[in-house]
Amino acid sequence: MNASDSQGSIPVTVTVDDNHLAVIDELAERLRTAGMDVEQVLGPIGVITGSAPPGWEALVDLDGVAGVEPQRTMRLPPPGTPQ
Repeated sequence: MNASDSQGSIPVTVTVDDNHLAVIDELAERLRTAGMDVEQVLGPIGVITGSAPPGWEALVDLDGVAGVEPQRTMRLPPPGTPQ
């Protein structure tokens, strides 16, 4: 699944709790089983990114997940654009 599919999945960022950093790949697999399309596992910083279907908030209930947030996109205006 990805952010543009018809099921309404959205890009999310999962923060891994400190006690599960050593097993982040196992947590990524459990997130996949729970319906998340894992795109990146960033072990050194304890973050997993990807897309999740409606109900993504429930991913926080998985052991090892410290938090789940929708990803935000920031865009800057081109240089020289009046504000």
